[in-house]
Amino acid sequence: MAKFIVVTISLGLILIVSMIGSLPVLLWGGTGSDYFATCCILIALQLFIGKIWNYFIDKRLDIHLEQAKASSLLAESLQYLSTNCAYCGTTNLVQIIVGKDNTFECTACKQKNLIMIETSCARITTPVIPKADLNSIFSSIDNTPEKETDGE
Repeated sequence: MAKFIVVTISLGLILIVSMIGSLPVLLWGGTGSDYFATCCILIALQLFIGKIWNYFIDKRLDIHLEQAKASSLLAESLQYLSTNCAYCGTTNLVQIIVGKDNTFECTACKQKNLIMIETSCARITTPVIPKADLNSIFSSIDNTPEKETDGE
């Protein structure tokens, strides 16, 4: 419903501007058909200019959206690592980007350090005792009454 109201108001404004813009034709001695033709030309001109305007606005918004996506991807790829300086051994909190050469300047000795990141793989294993059996074992432990001692 809101879109209908906005479109109706927009079309009304286009018609009013075209009718006012065509008035000089009548004032200079033009006929009704000249007035109508000028009004139609002004309507078409406004629609054409509006279309071009919206195209550039949309392109500008697309550029801003792509920039926002790029900055959010950069923010997601940033990670922090606490590491020791190779020169003095001081612990530094360093921002790293995976897949890039990461360097940092030590906060204590001001020496430049290179961060070497190594990866390793591990096998995915399954538990020896299935999870359902573990749950039953733990529940049986929780439900067992405590034994009373005979004073020994």
